[in-house]
Amino acid sequence: MGRIAGVLATALVLAAGSASAQAPPADPVVQVEGLKPLSLRVQVIPDNSVGLVPNVGFVIGRTGVLVVDTGLGPANGAAVAAVAQKIAPGRKIHLVATHAHPEHDLGAQAFPAGTVMIRSRDQAGEKAADMRLAGVFSARSPAIAERLKGAQFRAADQTFDKEQVVDLGGVSVTLLALGPAHTAGDIAVWMPTDRVLFSGDLAMKAQPSILAEKATVATWKAALDRLEALKPSVVVPSHGPIGDVAYIRGYRAYLDEVAQKAAEAKAKGQTLEAATAAIADAMTDRYPDRARLAGAIRMAWGS
Repeated sequence: MGRIAGVLATALVLAAGSASAQAPPADPVVQVEGLKPLSLRVQVIPDNSVGLVPNVGFVIGRTGVLVVDTGLGPANGAAVAAVAQKIAPGRKIHLVATHAHPEHDLGAQAFPAGTVMIRSRDQAGEKAADMRLAGVFSARSPAIAERLKGAQFRAADQTFDKEQVVDLGGVSVTLLALGPAHTAGDIAVWMPTDRVLFSGDLAMKAQPSILAEKATVATWKAALDRLEALKPSVVVPSHGPIGDVAYIRGYRAYLDEVAQKAAEAKAKGQTLEAATAAIADAMTDRYPDRARLAGAIRMAWGS
């Protein structure tokens, strides 16, 4: 199977990119009543490990609030925007998606017109992929299709190349463009004074989901190195429970092991298909999602 075809096949299997290996709920709603503080300036609406629901973040300054991820579709986006207006009344809303997948990004259109949508240049070019994935999601259930009805990709008001600092009034947040890894346009959000990192799908409890066509073990590990160098105290992933730097180290160890086993299989003259089966058999007791293992092996094979 070619590189592009393999990535697309993996995307169809792992479209949600969530921490849950189960089918998504009939109606993936951001439970805004679950809002809780992580630090003096950072609050989070946890996803409760529900499929197609992200962990939604808020960083609050004197003059602005930064919202991290939107929820799936306009209704979720409107609910998240209302939370931002409630906890930071009268302040400028800045919005960032950790990556251009529907549950992180396709609620952006429901935010107020004055919201500043910030994207990396790589992410800004992912409109077509985001909308294609919305079609995949919509086919999964009528409730999801209803959530995504009329959803649109919100164009960037600001773009950046590798790094941008957002001034919220006495609070600065750094946006880091780190793809290609999970997607071409992965963005991490770093709040240095409180040492809180929003890692997107770059580091979390669940096994990595490799969807970016040009991702390699080296590009993903470079992203992890950059994140670990920040020395975060709290890591808020896109999906699943909030953790710490162990998520970053765990992903590096996983990628290292897959890459080593793939190299050994190549040296023995095995085919990709045979190597995938053998490596998955060897690792599945610790990493039970065989589809995600196959994606990682394919990435290592082509790196």
